[in-house]
Amino acid sequence: MEHPRVSHSLVNALRSVPDFASLDDRTLLRIVGASMNVAFSPGSLVFEPGSPSEALYVVLSGSVRVFERTGDGEVEVSRLGPGMSFGELSMLLGTEHSRTAQALEDTELMVIPRESFQQALDHSPELAAKFQRRLEQRRPVRGQVSESG
Repeated sequence: MEHPRVSHSLVNALRSVPDFASLDDRTLLRIVGASMNVAFSPGSLVFEPGSPSEALYVVLSGSVRVFERTGDGEVEVSRLGPGMSFGELSMLLGTEHSRTAQALEDTELMVIPRESFQQALDHSPELAAKFQRRLEQRRPVRGQVSESG
């Protein structure tokens, strides 16, 4: 017998994130139960370079920009709105954050601690494979010598 879908608003919010859409209700509830919702005011920093990477962030409302500081100023890497997630690359690689994430407006984020996210990966080979592919696509190629120079 199939269980009815859970109507918990945070479960629904997490299900709307493409990465988590295929997870079952029990796994989503486990993630939601271990997560926190944190509000950020416009201009406040979610994280900055050198800070420990201990969570995955899901935008519930508002927007976040991710950028790098360069000698000439800033280079925006991405803008994220509701249903988008970020912060997973540093977390999965076990490194510190290398970029800055900043709220652009009143923003609410679901903060999923590393242990809970790891448990979700352990329970869902499909999710683990998805994030593994993303890791391989976005892994920095630092330290490689380019042939052109």
